[in-house]
Amino acid sequence: MPLMRRLLLIGLLGCAACLEPGDPFLAERDMDPPDVVSTEPSAGGTLPVSGQLEVLFSETMDVRTLRPGIAIFEGRAEVPLRLTVPPSSDAEANLERGDVPYTVTVSAAEAGAFKPGTAYTLVLRTSLTDYEGNPLAQEVRVPFRTAP
Repeated sequence: MPLMRRLLLIGLLGCAACLEPGDPFLAERDMDPPDVVSTEPSAGGTLPVSGQLEVLFSETMDVRTLRPGIAIFEGRAEVPLRLTVPPSSDAEANLERGDVPYTVTVSAAEAGAFKPGTAYTLVLRTSLTDYEGNPLAQEVRVPFRTAP
């Protein structure tokens, strides 16, 4: 057996000795869907006309699903939105620690898009997924009003 193969074999056997019997070599894949922990304002709450909504998820979300998965409606008309998410470096660092709450800030894309004293509905669709690809278990609707 060539020297390189022997060294590789010894290295692999050494690594295997570090594992406890019965421990999986790789961590289990997250299969739990994310939850919406809270929204601000909450259902029935009031938002200042120039205010921002906050959605707190139970774990890191896949940013590619946020824009199509989050909507605000005035009746049947969808309001153009701007989303702000935690920096990706923060999200990646948190993955090793397990589920860490993840806050998305939602605001109107244009000034004056929210009208005073008007009813709106925040919709969080099941197309929203966590970092592992697990979707929300069910759609979430949060009715709120803007201040007069």
